[in-house]
Amino acid sequence: MITTNIVNNILQQNIPYAFEAKARHFLKYLYDDGGKEFKSFDLNARLVSTIAYATPNEFERIVEFLKAEYWVEIRQEFHGAGTYHGLKLTKIGKEEVEKGLPKMPMFGLVSQEISTGDPTSDASIEQARKAFFDEPTNFESKRSACEALAFVLEPLRKELDGMFEGDTEIFFNIVNNFSIRHNKLSTRRINNEEQLEWVFYSLLNTINTFVKMKRKVQ
Repeated sequence: MITTNIVNNILQQNIPYAFEAKARHFLKYLYDDGGKEFKSFDLNARLVSTIAYATPNEFERIVEFLKAEYWVEIRQEFHGAGTYHGLKLTKIGKEEVEKGLPKMPMFGLVSQEISTGDPTSDASIEQARKAFFDEPTNFESKRSACEALAFVLEPLRKELDGMFEGDTEIFFNIVNNFSIRHNKLSTRRINNEEQLEWVFYSLLNTINTFVKMKRKVQ
């Protein structure tokens, strides 16, 4: 049965509709599936076109586009049959994908283990990261992730003030005065997920930096 939840999950997915968006989506798929390690692919348009959200004919044009941009190279292809042997990402193709990937400092912030020494706080951090990144995400899951990080920071407030010379007051003003933690009539609304992303990364980076600096002085 097709339920409301299924429809909502489909609507939340970032589905490419434009031709070039489909081509870039497929290029990213190749990169993730081993192309970044110079893996080669044997492909048939009829079998794999749906990966690019395309028809077989459109998929063949996508491959031609990737070739024209010098993002892929193909050892052998059979025109009309939509069959490609030895398709590989070029160096230029890999660089094109990597332009859109998180830069290493941000990637490290998201993926590295953060240990505060308090199991409850550590569990809250992991729960917040899970709520923020695990699919499907929505506005409320991201807001609750920010709220969880704010609760981790709250008992550290005095130490943070001494370490960052009061700069963390900005974050506490944000989580208190906007609709992240308190739902008062005077609370101002945050309406965009992009705003929550800024809050989340700021709070997570504050916790991570605090932990690292505290270790240095111990």
